Amino acid sequence: MKMKKHLSLLILYSALCYAAAPVWKLNLEKQFPAEKYVRAIGEGATESAAKKSALAELSAYFSQTIIAESESYQKIRQAGASNGTSSDLREKVIVHSDTELFCVKYTAAWTDPKSKKVFVCAFIDRKEAWDLITQKMKGLEDKCNQLSKLANNEKEPFKKLLLLTKIRPFYSEYSGLYEKAVALFPKCGQQFEAFIRKMDGYMNELMLLKASTAIQVKVSGDKGNSIYSKIAELLMQKGFLISPDGHYQLTATVNWNEAKLNEVYSAYPNIKIVITGNGRTFASFNGECEKIAAYNQESMQRSAIFRLEELLEESFIKECFE
Repeated sequence: MKMKKHLSLLILYSALCYAAAPVWKLNLEKQFPAEKYVRAIGEGATESAAKKSALAELSAYFSQTIIAESESYQKIRQAGASNGTSSDLREKVIVHSDTELFCVKYTAAWTDPKSKKVFVCAFIDRKEAWDLITQKMKGLEDKCNQLSKLANNEKEPFKKLLLLTKIRPFYSEYSGLYEKAVALFPKCGQQFEAFIRKMDGYMNELMLLKASTAIQVKVSGDKGNSIYSKIAELLMQKGFLISPDGHYQLTATVNWNEAKLNEVYSAYPNIKIVITGNGRTFASFNGECEKIAAYNQESMQRSAIFRLEELLEESFIKECFE
């Protein structure tokens, strides 16, 4: 009697696991019409693997659609800014094609009784994702507009440059969301074109300001010109012009705080940076490294320079210009 009961349970379990293929497996369009959903079927040895496969397929759809839609986006950018259009566009496609997908849901897993493979369908409701994405875009648009209004009222070039620089990360995020929005509903992208043109105009103005706003860099307490070179390198990477006759001054003071105790050399490097011009202070940065110690003085000094350069790379531009 117990044997029959166990056998019945086993048969019932097998029937549940290997039930007839679901509608989405037999006819994906019927259950998830492409007009309303972005959908993809994934397969794997386990449910987790099948979900990862399906999610990868969804990501591939957005990547391909973003690239396919890029030609029309490029035309919008060309209308707003004539410089750097193609390179900016390619950068955005690369940066944003792998970003987070919104509103992803999954069906229950189904196991093929013959191949023993597990299948899952991942799907996104286009309207639901559109509403969430455009809501986020509206918040970013408001932030960009607030900063651009301040920039329009600012007459001092460097101050205006700093305000426009703050717009860039918000607009970059907005651009990524825009690409996903038009991947969901390609024909609805026109409503964003005016804002994109306006922001591209500001980004173009930002590049021109950087190229025409020369900065004079002076570093006291430097070792072998290493800190000067690092600061100049970071500024030039961001598009700033470095000149000994620059109208704006970046003054950096480095203190190494070196000491020797019981044949051990140590240092607590710190740096203070101030950017000024026209009698105004525009930005400042203070940074300090942890204690560095070594038995060899030259080795300790090399480590101190490296740590200070690392600190500048991580924090200087972010705190002063972003």
